[in-house]
Amino acid sequence: TTAAPSDDGSYYILNGEKLWISNSKEAGVFLVFANADHSQKHRGITAFMVDANTEGVHVGNTEKKLGLRASSTCPVVFDNVKVDAVDVLGEVGLGYKYCINILNEGRIGIASQQIGIAK
Repeated sequence: TTAAPSDDGSYYILNGEKLWISNSKEAGVFLVFANADHSQKHRGITAFMVDANTEGVHVGNTEKKLGLRASSTCPVVFDNVKVDAVDVLGEVGLGYKYCINILNEGRIGIASQQIGIAK
Protein backbone atom coordinates (compact mmCIF):
# COMPACT_ATOMS: atom_id res chain seq x y z
CA THR A 1 0.00 0.00 0.00
CA THR A 2 1.37 3.41 -0.93
CA ALA A 3 0.91 6.80 0.73
CA ALA A 4 1.72 9.70 -1.58
CA PRO A 5 2.19 13.01 0.28
CA SER A 6 0.56 16.15 -1.08
CA ASP A 7 2.82 18.93 -2.33
CA ASP A 8 2.23 20.98 0.81
CA GLY A 9 2.42 17.94 3.15
CA SER A 10 -1.07 18.50 4.58
CA TYR A 11 -2.43 15.11 3.49
CA TYR A 12 -1.57 11.75 1.91
CA ILE A 13 -3.30 9.70 -0.78
CA LEU A 14 -3.45 6.00 0.06
CA ASN A 15 -3.73 3.32 -2.62
CA GLY A 16 -3.50 -0.42 -2.25
CA GLU A 17 -5.11 -3.48 -0.74
CA LYS A 18 -4.81 -5.30 2.58
CA LEU A 19 -5.83 -8.96 2.81
CA TRP A 20 -7.16 -11.08 5.69
CA ILE A 21 -8.04 -8.11 7.92
CA SER A 22 -9.69 -9.22 11.17
CA ASN A 23 -12.93 -7.48 12.21
CA SER A 24 -12.90 -5.39 9.03
CA LYS A 25 -16.70 -5.44 8.58
CA GLU A 26 -17.19 -4.15 12.13
CA ALA A 27 -14.32 -1.65 12.22
CA GLY A 28 -14.96 2.05 12.48
CA VAL A 29 -11.28 2.94 12.14
CA PHE A 30 -8.37 1.17 10.45
CA LEU A 31 -4.72 1.30 11.46
CA VAL A 32 -3.05 1.25 8.04
CA PHE A 33 0.65 0.75 7.40
CA ALA A 34 1.62 2.25 4.04
CA ASN A 35 4.89 3.23 2.41
CA ALA A 36 5.21 7.01 2.17
CA ASP A 37 8.74 6.88 0.70
CA HIS A 38 9.72 3.84 -1.38
CA SER A 39 13.31 5.06 -1.69
CA GLN A 40 13.65 4.39 2.06
CA LYS A 41 12.30 0.82 1.66
CA HIS A 42 10.95 -0.38 5.05
CA ARG A 43 12.04 2.90 6.66
CA GLY A 44 9.39 4.67 4.58
CA ILE A 45 6.51 2.72 6.12
CA THR A 46 4.19 5.01 8.06
CA ALA A 47 1.16 4.30 10.27
CA PHE A 48 -2.14 6.05 9.46
CA MET A 49 -5.48 6.16 11.26
CA VAL A 50 -8.19 5.90 8.59
CA ASP A 51 -11.92 6.25 9.26
CA ALA A 52 -13.76 3.28 7.74
CA ASN A 53 -16.32 5.64 6.17
CA THR A 54 -13.72 7.67 4.27
CA GLU A 55 -14.40 7.91 0.54
CA GLY A 56 -12.38 5.27 -1.31
CA VAL A 57 -12.24 2.73 1.54
CA HIS A 58 -13.92 -0.51 0.46
CA VAL A 59 -14.32 -3.62 2.60
CA GLY A 60 -14.62 -6.77 0.50
CA ASN A 61 -16.49 -10.03 1.04
CA THR A 62 -15.99 -12.05 4.20
CA GLU A 63 -13.50 -14.91 3.82
CA LYS A 64 -14.83 -18.43 4.35
CA LYS A 65 -12.69 -19.65 7.25
CA LEU A 66 -12.50 -23.07 8.90
CA GLY A 67 -12.55 -21.55 12.38
CA LEU A 68 -12.67 -18.22 14.21
CA ARG A 69 -15.93 -17.32 12.51
CA ALA A 70 -17.14 -14.98 15.26
CA SER A 71 -15.21 -12.11 13.65
CA SER A 72 -15.18 -11.06 10.03
CA THR A 73 -12.02 -11.39 7.96
CA CYS A 74 -12.09 -9.43 4.70
CA PRO A 75 -9.87 -7.62 2.23
CA VAL A 76 -9.80 -3.83 2.54
CA VAL A 77 -9.12 -1.70 -0.56
CA PHE A 78 -7.83 1.88 -0.47
CA ASP A 79 -8.65 3.70 -3.71
CA ASN A 80 -7.27 7.27 -3.70
CA VAL A 81 -8.11 7.68 -0.01
CA LYS A 82 -7.29 11.15 1.31
CA VAL A 83 -5.84 11.06 4.83
CA ASP A 84 -4.93 14.27 6.64
CA ALA A 85 -1.34 14.52 7.89
CA VAL A 86 -2.70 14.90 11.45
CA ASP A 87 -3.91 11.28 11.12
CA VAL A 88 -0.35 9.95 10.91
CA LEU A 89 0.16 7.80 13.99
CA GLY A 90 3.53 8.58 15.53
CA GLU A 91 6.26 9.72 13.17
CA VAL A 92 6.52 9.39 9.41
CA GLY A 93 8.80 6.46 8.55
CA LEU A 94 8.52 4.66 11.90
CA GLY A 95 5.55 2.48 10.97
CA TYR A 96 7.66 -0.65 10.46
CA LYS A 97 9.14 -0.27 13.94
CA TYR A 98 5.68 0.19 15.47
CA CYS A 99 4.33 -2.83 13.59
CA ILE A 100 7.16 -5.13 14.70
CA ASN A 101 6.69 -4.05 18.32
CA ILE A 102 2.95 -4.85 18.12
CA LEU A 103 3.66 -8.27 16.58
CA ASN A 104 6.29 -9.09 19.20
CA GLU A 105 3.81 -8.42 22.02
CA GLY A 106 1.21 -10.62 20.32
CA ARG A 107 3.66 -13.47 19.94
CA ILE A 108 3.89 -13.85 23.72
CA GLY A 109 0.14 -14.46 23.91
CA ILE A 110 0.18 -16.91 21.01
CA ALA A 111 3.07 -18.83 22.56
CA SER A 112 1.17 -19.06 25.86
CA GLN A 113 -1.89 -20.40 24.04
CA GLN A 114 0.20 -23.05 22.29
CA ILE A 115 1.73 -24.21 25.57
CA GLY A 116 -1.76 -24.53 27.05
CA ILE A 117 -2.97 -26.50 24.05
CA ALA A 118 0.05 -28.81 24.22
CA LYS A 119 -0.67 -29.63 27.87
